Amino acid sequence: MMRTIIVDQEKTITDELNNIGVDPDAFSIFIKKTQCMTLKFSNLSCAQVNVLKQTALICGADAAIPKNAYRGGRGKRFPLILFANLREIEKMEQRLREQPWMGYIRSELASLLLDTKKPVLKIGRKKLTMDRTYIMGVINLTPDSFYSGSRYTDMSIIEEVVSEMNEEGVDFIDIGAESTRPKSIPVGEKEEIMRLKRVLPAVAKLTRVPISVDTYKAKVAALAIDLGATIINDVSGLRFDKRMAKTIARNRVSTIIMHMKGKPRTMQRNPRYKDLMSEIHDFLQKRIDYAVESGIDEDRIIIDPGLGFGKALTDNYIIIRRLSELKQLGRPILVGHSRKSFVGNPFGLGPKDRLEGTLAIQSLLIQNGASIFRVHDVTEAKKVGSVIDLIVR
Repeated sequence: MMRTIIVDQEKTITDELNNIGVDPDAFSIFIKKTQCMTLKFSNLSCAQVNVLKQTALICGADAAIPKNAYRGGRGKRFPLILFANLREIEKMEQRLREQPWMGYIRSELASLLLDTKKPVLKIGRKKLTMDRTYIMGVINLTPDSFYSGSRYTDMSIIEEVVSEMNEEGVDFIDIGAESTRPKSIPVGEKEEIMRLKRVLPAVAKLTRVPISVDTYKAKVAALAIDLGATIINDVSGLRFDKRMAKTIARNRVSTIIMHMKGKPRTMQRNPRYKDLMSEIHDFLQKRIDYAVESGIDEDRIIIDPGLGFGKALTDNYIIIRRLSELKQLGRPILVGHSRKSFVGNPFGLGPKDRLEGTLAIQSLLIQNGASIFRVHDVTEAKKVGSVIDLIVR
């Protein structure tokens, strides 16, 4: 009699090994054999792809390379996809130590063998470990945000909403004074500052949770920080305003770096990608490197794949399904999926009718590596996060 074991957590295989009486000293070997990975390398020489493939085969793994990589060609560069479990990667890394010219590849493999710790996020003097789901409630001070349920202009209502979020157990509050929805028209710096000046000081007094301000303008960010914000949520990934990174670094606040193709007004005009996940991964890695070079503490960086920002409908579904590929960047992953068009448009549902779809997607995203969710519905998101955490974390 035979059955399949679904090894989704380390505890699953250790329990099974223990049940059949395996020596505990051997557990680590078998655990590594269950942790299978598919790794994509790019820009390798002909010699590198062929040596890496042969090393993989010797160690019990396998690798796929382009058919023209066997013949080679001077100066040509090639990709490679490696199929291996951690035990095989361990063996490969040891063999490649004997070949210094393969040092970069060896170091990449070695990084996978390090103990994988959950990312830590610094906010002010606090340190948060990403070992549960965190909920970020949205307050938009704009008349044109896509979901009317998040638009607030009356101060008394805003105070009421903040109090409700506190009672619901919100972990962060994100305030936006300019809409960045598709086709949105940019708001002037003065208008954005005026909206924040009116609201932010009161919100800071009403809550103890960290406040995030959604802006890509350095002057607005500086004001927001002075008024109590400890996170700057920049949809441009610190690109639109060259002063932004230094402003964040100087004030030692945290930042959300998001991937976006184009600008809000034009980003949904037929966005196309040659290799969606590679482009998002590489963009975020480069922006993390830029932020650190600008003086921002890496532990203060959150990344966001930018669902709905310069993405075709199916691009969003691919990102949701393959989100765990971004965990390699080592930073907490925030996702803003709440009530967006890709949740409801295939079914003819407007923003008001997208709650159930939003919560279903949230459960998938938690399983695939997201830690922070920017949402319109705090109570519901908090409940979903708690029960999914109980099962998968």
